[in-house]
Amino acid sequence: MTLETSRDLFVYNLKEMYYIENQLVEMLDELASDTPDEKLAKGFADHRDETRRQVERLETVFREIHETPETIESGVLDGLKRDHEEFKREVTSNDLKTPYHLAAGIKTERMEITGYQGLIMLANEIDFDGDVKGPLKENLDEEEDTLQTLTTMQKGSNIKKAIQNLL
Repeated sequence: MTLETSRDLFVYNLKEMYYIENQLVEMLDELASDTPDEKLAKGFADHRDETRRQVERLETVFREIHETPETIESGVLDGLKRDHEEFKREVTSNDLKTPYHLAAGIKTERMEITGYQGLIMLANEIDFDGDVKGPLKENLDEEEDTLQTLTTMQKGSNIKKAIQNLL
């Protein structure tokens, strides 16, 4: 794909976000089953369902701009996936899983937020209407809410207890 215009860049970034969200549906399943903290595991499962709706919204955006939903791999997400695989090979304590997964969730949410902010900025520049920007804004709002929830959980006593057990 040759990128020559703002629209080309928008489509490129949209395909990358489509890849990210589709990959995260699978990753969130794995995190939900591998996280010992029940509240965090439930949060991952709930966010998986939310992410499925985000994928559907991205498909709506593709239709609105008359493009076929396709993916472009994301080096950032693929790097996070490799980090997680390495962690799983190295970890010997369940007490380490919760803080690691929580931090990984926060990193991922920040990556998604940045992606949606970039798409909205380009949509504004291109002058796309609300049928394009609306679904992107809904996804951004949900990602920001999830980041806030994870950040609050990071300060919670269950995580502190898990870390205290390691000291």
